[in-house]
Amino acid sequence: MDFQWPTTDELFRLAKEDPDALEVLRQHEVEALIASAPNNMQRRLRGLQFQIDAKRRASKTPMAACIAISQMMFDSVYELNNALNQQPDLEKKPNTQSGQPAAVSILRFPQTASTEW
Repeated sequence: MDFQWPTTDELFRLAKEDPDALEVLRQHEVEALIASAPNNMQRRLRGLQFQIDAKRRASKTPMAACIAISQMMFDSVYELNNALNQQPDLEKKPNTQSGQPAAVSILRFPQTASTEW
């Protein structure tokens, strides 16, 4: 039997009337998501969830927790962006042992009438 997510109104009601039940639901869904990930990623996801839970516990208010977790996400995206945009410094890596660029030959391909660009 598939799990039916509560409606937004039901979640609001739980948050007001039974926050413990909402927390049980949150923990259950986090665990289900981690368990559905490939085995080689589960340890990393559990570590990340540990960090998120620590931020939530250390925060004085739910809004402070939200801001702290959002900052974690921003930092992660920033690091990923930096890693993806790093260009190798080709000028510092010589192509040969002598430090001089390697000689290259340019090959000319015959043009054919059927080639249309």
